[in-house]
Amino acid sequence: MGIELELAGKGYSIGKMSAKKQFHVSRRIAPLIPKLIPLFTRVRKGGGISSDLDGLAEVLQPFADALAKMNDEDAEYVMDACMAVIQRKNDFGWTAAWNEQVKQPMFDDIDLGVMLPLTVRCIVVNLGPFIQGLLTSPGGSPETLAG
Repeated sequence: MGIELELAGKGYSIGKMSAKKQFHVSRRIAPLIPKLIPLFTRVRKGGGISSDLDGLAEVLQPFADALAKMNDEDAEYVMDACMAVIQRKNDFGWTAAWNEQVKQPMFDDIDLGVMLPLTVRCIVVNLGPFIQGLLTSPGGSPETLAG
């Protein structure tokens, strides 16, 4: 089981993407990485990704805005890849939250207000170590990434 969280009163679990899927998602979000720097700085300082939701929303807003500016094809690829590893808790255990065949949520109450935060958290969980490495390795400073 992956990282568990509650969103809109429902329990979700964020699973792990394959390395190849992580590669393809990271290519598409590369222009957004500078927007992720404040989030990873916060995580490194011990702020976590689930405490202080108002502060978290403030840090995530620039990333969410940048994600909204992506072309449709890339945005849909990222969202589909992320939602494909999300499960939702129910009375009987865990169920896939996403139907990969039709690229739609499995539950009627999963809307953009749920999908976007799940996508962002999935990116943090799955690509966080890679992005963190960029920020801490020689030549991976925020100035180098932004320039």
